[in-house]
Amino acid sequence: MAILGITNRTENWKTARYFAPLFGHGSVRVARRLLATEAEGAKLHPGDVSLELFWKGMRDHFDQKRKDRAQTRKNPTAERALLAQEYSRLFPDLRERVMGFEGSGEPQNLRFRDLQDGNYDVSTPARKRKLSSNLRNTEVDIVLESPGHLFIGEAKHLSPLGARSKDVLTHQLIRQYVMARILVELRGTEHTVVPFVVSDGGTDVENSSQVQFMLKRGWLREANILQWSDIEALW
Repeated sequence: MAILGITNRTENWKTARYFAPLFGHGSVRVARRLLATEAEGAKLHPGDVSLELFWKGMRDHFDQKRKDRAQTRKNPTAERALLAQEYSRLFPDLRERVMGFEGSGEPQNLRFRDLQDGNYDVSTPARKRKLSSNLRNTEVDIVLESPGHLFIGEAKHLSPLGARSKDVLTHQLIRQYVMARILVELRGTEHTVVPFVVSDGGTDVENSSQVQFMLKRGWLREANILQWSDIEALW
């Protein structure tokens, strides 16, 4: 029942409402749905998969590392240098890839807006500082961990995918993927990062530049572009 007769239209509320029934043993059903083959899914059992919502993994990683070392102060200079190093190693040509992208959706010749000088570039101290801030503050709506995979999900309801031209990592889905890949490296694990999107359906999300770019790079599988009804079917 709506509070005061007002329908709650926020994405966070819808995400919590649809994923709450899947906490605990139900999370394995989500992971199985997102894996490439049934054979991979069959290897997972209840208890193998953890599910969290509204997750800031990079922020919490560094805070945990500091506490583990009993440090009373942060070391932002070292953190920035480490993140810039990992970004440059894992994504050396990301700016060029984004600049040269042409999608296959409608309208034809789908492109990103022109990048600014600092987008996807970490060649200066100021840009390294921005990169660190971008990664620390990147929130993933839905995250699941299985023994071999880290699933990162973006929930969309009414609003489009975000893009901030002042950021180093300008585009929302790309920023989340970059954050997750770097974080896996920092944690020293061998998890494969598996992005997915949950939306109201239709072509707005599927044909967006960000989704098309992720598909073209092989970072997102078309089968993992889901609708809310797909999640409800897993309850």
